[in-house]
Amino acid sequence: MRLRGEIYPLYFSVDSGACPVEDTSENVITVKANMRDSKQMKHGEDELNRVFFTTLLQLGKLSNFYSTLLTGLPYGTIKQISEMEATGEELYADGTLASWLKKPAQIDAFYKIMKEQTQQIYKQITEDAKRSLDAVAIVFAHGVLVTSVYGYLEVLSLASPESFRSYTHTKQVSLSEVESKSYDQLHKERIKKFMEGTVERNSLIYKLDKLHEIAKPTDTQMNPKHKYERERLEGFDKARHDIVHGNNWRSYSIDFTQESFYWGLLNFYLLRVVVQKTGLKLSQEGGEKYFLGL
Repeated sequence: MRLRGEIYPLYFSVDSGACPVEDTSENVITVKANMRDSKQMKHGEDELNRVFFTTLLQLGKLSNFYSTLLTGLPYGTIKQISEMEATGEELYADGTLASWLKKPAQIDAFYKIMKEQTQQIYKQITEDAKRSLDAVAIVFAHGVLVTSVYGYLEVLSLASPESFRSYTHTKQVSLSEVESKSYDQLHKERIKKFMEGTVERNSLIYKLDKLHEIAKPTDTQMNPKHKYERERLEGFDKARHDIVHGNNWRSYSIDFTQESFYWGLLNFYLLRVVVQKTGLKLSQEGGEKYFLGL
């Protein structure tokens, strides 16, 4: 009789349940989830609380930041335009503007055109400022979600390391490593290399894909009206890349209320996926520590 995960890592598996059961087809004992290292599980639960509540807090700060700047946007723009108009009126009133014209008699028509152009400038400044704010929101939210998804993957690596087998069991292991280290040590090292060497360096959508491959959620409905949409998030990922590395940030204009709501739903959805996979839970202490800062 062989113990999975101790001597034969390629056959290692962890099932949900309360006690070990015998796999009569292979005559092996399946290691149960409740037999994992309790210290590691406690660490995983603390990480789960940290990731969820920190993401919640950061997205909330982004909403406050956006709303505050958006409220001040008309005032700032109106102030700029008012200063421009006041300067134009002074130049018109004292005859300076007319003296600059080739045909001073056309000053009234010229001044009218100038005022119309000022209004166009006002409109352009408002639109550019809104798009600048949208671009900042996309980049900030992207950073929050990248950190969040990677954090949820780290929780999975702590609480469900066996789920990473397809990414770690293809790596070669030297005889000296086998002699000096246990299976658990080797597996943890391979997971760490995979996380830090591959996952962390890749895009948001790559991280999301890996999380779904590992956790294998059966329900991607986030709430009655929204579901997990890979294409939507892929576009979001690309938008951030274009804003940061390109020069076309003015082309991005978003409905911040809708988008920020979706980002928040994504955090709750990923929490549900990880909880269902690992059995870990949020705690009041976690909320007080990572959300309220108590």
